[in-house]
Amino acid sequence: MKEFPITLTIAGSDSGGGAGVQADLKTFSSLHTFGTTVFTCLTAQNPDKVSAIYEISPAFVSSQLETVSSYFPIKAAKTGMLYSTEIIKTVASFFYDNPDIQLILDPVMVATSGAKLLKDEAINALISELIPLAKLITPNLDEASLLLGEKINHFDQLEPMAKSLFQKFNVPVLLKGGHLKNSEQAIDVLFDGSGSYIFSKEFIKDKNTHGTGCTYSAAITAFIAHGKNLAEAVGLAKEYIQQSLEDVIQTGPTNHLNHFPDSNH
Repeated sequence: MKEFPITLTIAGSDSGGGAGVQADLKTFSSLHTFGTTVFTCLTAQNPDKVSAIYEISPAFVSSQLETVSSYFPIKAAKTGMLYSTEIIKTVASFFYDNPDIQLILDPVMVATSGAKLLKDEAINALISELIPLAKLITPNLDEASLLLGEKINHFDQLEPMAKSLFQKFNVPVLLKGGHLKNSEQAIDVLFDGSGSYIFSKEFIKDKNTHGTGCTYSAAITAFIAHGKNLAEAVGLAKEYIQQSLEDVIQTGPTNHLNHFPDSNH
């Protein structure tokens, strides 16, 4: 009998299937973990736009957390779209009470399409309540700029900014440089407090990147659940996201990440 480690995603639903909980579950399954879910929001969404957001009540978020965790021995969890101060405080309370669950925090603030996925007033709650409980935070350049109040425009800034984020939050940081303009490489920097690790892959042009952030953090979560250390988990997740982009699948008018890149299609 196979035994899969249990993973958990706490995030929003993407009705288009490419990001959010849907992307996380595909990633968890692809990487041989058993994915469980806690929904924070429902969205009416496709790769081009988010047309509506329905916030789940904090009480129901709490009920999902307690019900899932009381049954399943969760090894690792990730957060995505949390949306509001109240939801963030509910989730933070859960992790405060369950410190053995390793938390990968993807500070989702803005969708690829430009839609806001975190209320402005909730940023402080994310910083003060939840980030201190994380094993790793995975901001992209825009999110890092918001967290630090400083713009990142060049590769040379990545490592110093990752260190600055660590110094500010005392939590390991994976700063994702995939949005750097005019770069031939997609470069990410991990700083864990003792050393820096650089992960670089060829930048893949003309591919739809909707859901890459969710998928990347879900892959890291899966590898952490399998017992890998942070640097190993990030390296393996970087390989996985690259394969998913190289082996995209056609979905109507666009292409999507292939969350099962090793399978024939």
